[in-house]
Amino acid sequence: MTETLFSHLESVYVTRYMGSKYRLLDFVVPALNGVARHDAPIIDLMAGTHAVGYALRSDRVVIANDVQAYSEIFGRALLLNRQFPQVHTRMRADLGHIKTEKSSEGWFSKTYADTYFSYEQCREIEEIRARISQLTNEVLSAIYLTALVFAMGLCQSSPGHFAQFMPSDHERVKVLRAKSIVEAFESRCMELKFQIEGPHCHVFRREAGQLLSDAGLRSLAPEGSVVYLDPPYTTAQYSRYYHLLETVVLDDQPKVLHKAKYRNDRHQSDFCSSSRAASTFDVFLGKISSRGWNLVISYSSHAVVPITELIDLAKTHFEQVSVQSRKYAHSMQGRGQVADRLEYVIAAKGSR
Repeated sequence: MTETLFSHLESVYVTRYMGSKYRLLDFVVPALNGVARHDAPIIDLMAGTHAVGYALRSDRVVIANDVQAYSEIFGRALLLNRQFPQVHTRMRADLGHIKTEKSSEGWFSKTYADTYFSYEQCREIEEIRARISQLTNEVLSAIYLTALVFAMGLCQSSPGHFAQFMPSDHERVKVLRAKSIVEAFESRCMELKFQIEGPHCHVFRREAGQLLSDAGLRSLAPEGSVVYLDPPYTTAQYSRYYHLLETVVLDDQPKVLHKAKYRNDRHQSDFCSSSRAASTFDVFLGKISSRGWNLVISYSSHAVVPITELIDLAKTHFEQVSVQSRKYAHSMQGRGQVADRLEYVIAAKGSR
C-alpha cells in the first residue's frame, strides 16, 4: 500500500529494515535537493529498501545500487516499474490460486522448517516462489517478490530479522506460526500501488566501491550529480540479518552455516569494521570528489566512526560541508529502540 507519511513525498513500505530512511524522508530528501541542480541525477549507492530513491523518482533520474540481490529486486519494483501501478486485478491470472497440498516438498522446507517459519509456512513460501519464477517479466516478478518479502516479515518467528529465530516455546511463536504466508502475500498484492511516472532510472547490484570506479557510471552521472551514501552504522553485517531474503530472492540452495542457517557466501562490508571503516570512508569520499560529484551522507551519533571524524574527512575532500542532526529512535534489532541517538546528514559540495 502506498503510504503518504509526508504530503510531498511518496513512499512504499517494503519490510522492517535496519537503517531504513522510510521515516526520515523529510530529513534526507531536502538535503539531497540542497546540493543538486534541478536536473542532477542522484546516485543512491547503498539503496537498501529504496525509500529515498522512490521518493525522488518522479522528478529525478535515480541510479540505485546495492550489493544484495533482494535490494535489486526492490529497486526493480519501485524504480524500474513503468507499467504496473497495481497488480491486484491480474494477480490470479499471473499466479493462479496458490495451494500447497499437491506440490512437492523442496529444499527450503527441508532446510528452514521450524526455524524462522513453520513447516507449512515454508511450503507456502516455496509455492509462491515457484509460481513467480514462471513469470517472464522481470519487473512484474520483482513486484510479487517484494510482496512475498512483506508477507515473510509479518509471519517470521524472529525478533524482526533473520539473524536468529525464537525458540519454539516462546510466547509469540504460536501466534506467528498460525499466520498464513499466502493470505498475507495476497493481501499485500491487493494493497500495493506504485507511482510509475518519471524519468528513466537505473538499478545495479554491485559492490559500492567497484561501482564508483566503473567508467560506465560516469556516462550516466556527469559532474554535478549527487551521491547519497547511507552505509551501515554499526558492526552488524546486513547480510547476517537478511540472509533469508537473499536466499528466497535468488531461489538457490546455498550451503548454510550455524544454528541460524546463514548463507556461506554472505557479503562483509568494511563500513562495519572498527579498524577499516574510517579509511574506507576516506577512499569513497576521494573517488566521489574526484569525479566532480556532490555528496550527502547519512550517519548516526553512535556509529563505528565518530561523527566529528567523519565531518573532518568530508572537509578534506570538499570545499563546502554542512551538517544537520535530528533526534531519532534507532531500532536495536528486536531489542526495542534507543532514543538517545542523533541522526545526521552531512552535505558536501565543491571538490577540493
